[in-house]
Amino acid sequence: MLLKDALRETLEGWHEDVNPAWRHVFQNVVLDFDGIDPELEIEPWEPIFPSRRQKRMLGEPAGAHIFRAFDDLTPLGVRCVVLGQDPYPCPAFSTGRAFEAGNVASWRELDKMFSKSVRAFTQLIVEARSGCADYASEFGKWWSLLSDIENGRLNLESPAELVERWVASGTLLLNSSLTITRFKVEIDRHQSHGHLPLWRPLLVAVLRYLEQRGVPTVYIGFGEVAKDSISRAGLRSNRTQYVINRPHPAFAEELFAHENPFMLCNAHLERMGEAPIDW
Repeated sequence: MLLKDALRETLEGWHEDVNPAWRHVFQNVVLDFDGIDPELEIEPWEPIFPSRRQKRMLGEPAGAHIFRAFDDLTPLGVRCVVLGQDPYPCPAFSTGRAFEAGNVASWRELDKMFSKSVRAFTQLIVEARSGCADYASEFGKWWSLLSDIENGRLNLESPAELVERWVASGTLLLNSSLTITRFKVEIDRHQSHGHLPLWRPLLVAVLRYLEQRGVPTVYIGFGEVAKDSISRAGLRSNRTQYVINRPHPAFAEELFAHENPFMLCNAHLERMGEAPIDW
């Protein structure tokens, strides 16, 4: 089956799955099915995930669905956008929110993940919360961080509770593509010529809407795909809006060579007289 046809079938009536508070943002959005490479095919056994709302597939995290990022948050409540690339390429971990690993009850369970991105992301969060730069000085410090959590030297919520904390503080955890089928670190054509072009109109609509509110907002893009999404939306740092681009956390060593984006985010919000994000 062609990927284009499978996505069109899967996403029929997609507006119904979006949090009602966001539907006016998307009312004129038309997904770019014609932008999908017409030669891309999908096998009958390959899932498109995350799933639609109310159509949870076996093994998916509770609450996971394509538009999960827009739940529990209103457009006016967004003060920081964390923009990634794709959903995690495994239905058991993919929730619909960027950098959230589903079905993970404790921090040690992150060791079973194929990617180090969540761990590197968490190292930056802990640096921002604790003020201790050593936690994010290199990826190998993950083990010290994990030991401090398990021995009570570092008070950190469970992975799921921590993500809820960010969302409650006004953080939109968004990916440049809201669905995935096949994945490669160097980008599979299903990603680059299938899912990513499909979702571009929605991404651009979201980012432009948030900018036009005039509310002080920070946009943190992780990776070249996120940087491209921000560029396509025409976002630039100005008096109220602050754009930060960083390497993807999957490339932790490159990421840690830069100033902590979560600390920069809060410094900007405080300069604007806004409360910082509760990382």
